[in-house]
Amino acid sequence: MVMLRPAIGMGLGPWQVGSMKGSAVLITGASRGIGLALASELARRGWRVMAGARDPAGAHGLHAAAQSAAPGSIEILPLDVCSDHSVRSATEEAASKLRAIDVLVNNAGVLPEEGNETLEELPLERFAEAFAVNVVGVARVTRAFLPLLTAAPHPRVVNMSSRAGSVSRKEDSRHYCYSASKAALNMLTRAMAAELHPRGVTVVAVTPGWVKTEMGGPQAPLTVAESAVSLAATIDRVTPGDAGRFLDRNGSRETTAW
Repeated sequence: MVMLRPAIGMGLGPWQVGSMKGSAVLITGASRGIGLALASELARRGWRVMAGARDPAGAHGLHAAAQSAAPGSIEILPLDVCSDHSVRSATEEAASKLRAIDVLVNNAGVLPEEGNETLEELPLERFAEAFAVNVVGVARVTRAFLPLLTAAPHPRVVNMSSRAGSVSRKEDSRHYCYSASKAALNMLTRAMAAELHPRGVTVVAVTPGWVKTEMGGPQAPLTVAESAVSLAATIDRVTPGDAGRFLDRNGSRETTAW
């Protein structure tokens, strides 16, 4: 494996703060939840957003966000991260409209279990569902969009992870499938960062916090808007020195553990 350069450890730097206005971002899973809120927030900040949705016709919230945003700032892109054909078509459509993509946010994710099942109760196919979206889908989309990413001056890949994927902090048996898939996503992030850093692509994992979504539940302390504001600022500030890091929504590496 290609080793990460010594630049890692520099942390978030000021050199790009506010500099990405007008840049292009692709967000997978943007039809609801954090993806939808992040698409709206980045569009508000002047980014051009390609919002990936598995079912564009049913993405009513995304259509409403696109209509309320500045004209042309949010474009809905049919994109199913589990389909080679869909990802290939999305890549071709994006390439026909953009010279480059500055940031790819791999946000699409699933939690295919209730969370409290015992190992004996858990249908094993739930593992396949979690890994198909949360791990393989990330690899599929990132690989397909690499040509557009490498055409950008400072490309970044942001993998939406979770503290549930922290191996060192795992002390319960909840969410077997989701937790295992996010831990695998963290390893995938490290591997991609090692390979792509020499090519100028910065890959990081970011946890959005515990957010009030279908996945996070109503007890979560953060709204999707609050999380999206922090995430947008962090995405804007990620530098090559952060490659392979596991950051929280505010860009700190001190609060998250592998």
